[in-house]
Amino acid sequence: MPDKEEVYPSVFIVDGQASIYPFVPMGRRKRRSCSPAYLVLTFLVLLALAGVAVEAYFLKQFQDELDRASSQLSDGINSSVAKMVQERTLTEEKPAAHVIGADYTQNASGEEALLWEYKRGLAFLHQVDYTNGHLHCRKPGHYFIYSKIQFGELKCESHHKESLLLIHGIYKKIPSYPQEMPLTVNQKPYCNRKDSDQWWDNSFLAGIFLLEEEEELYVKVPSKHIVRIKDGTRSYFGMFMI
Repeated sequence: MPDKEEVYPSVFIVDGQASIYPFVPMGRRKRRSCSPAYLVLTFLVLLALAGVAVEAYFLKQFQDELDRASSQLSDGINSSVAKMVQERTLTEEKPAAHVIGADYTQNASGEEALLWEYKRGLAFLHQVDYTNGHLHCRKPGHYFIYSKIQFGELKCESHHKESLLLIHGIYKKIPSYPQEMPLTVNQKPYCNRKDSDQWWDNSFLAGIFLLEEEEELYVKVPSKHIVRIKDGTRSYFGMFMI
């Protein structure tokens, strides 16, 4: 009978230097995520900084424009003042006259010309002479000449209502020519209202004419009692160089 196989007990060798703690594998660290509030706050800070930078840029541009505009305005004001002084000087050098308060007269030479007030109220003379209703030109040139007459009648005469025409004219007299020269003339019907005896009407004449030195201007109307004077604003006569 064969011999039985002998069984030996298992032998384990224990290393005394081995760690008594079991090995545990390291796991991956969990990343720390940013909260939405933190992102919003960061965005707002960056936006505020950008706004400050943009505002500073525009303030600088505005300051430059303001300085430039102030300089131009100062130059413009100085130029305007100089221009006004120059225009005022030129205006003062141009002859002009305005006489008011027409009156009717027949002078010694037989001319039926209106007399005027040339010193008081709105009347004035500048480098223009006045004698017996005549304005005398001192400086040759083109002049704007005008005249306004207000006519009025408290009681119209019946036999004149349909037949009489009033002639309002500005005339010129030249030293070398004896006859008067009409510059502009207007005709108005006398008492043309049928429903009332009272009658009022206006005649205005104006134009640009060339005058030479020592030429004279005057105004004529046919009858004195229908010319209304009042305060110098209803009837007047004048001229000024252009």
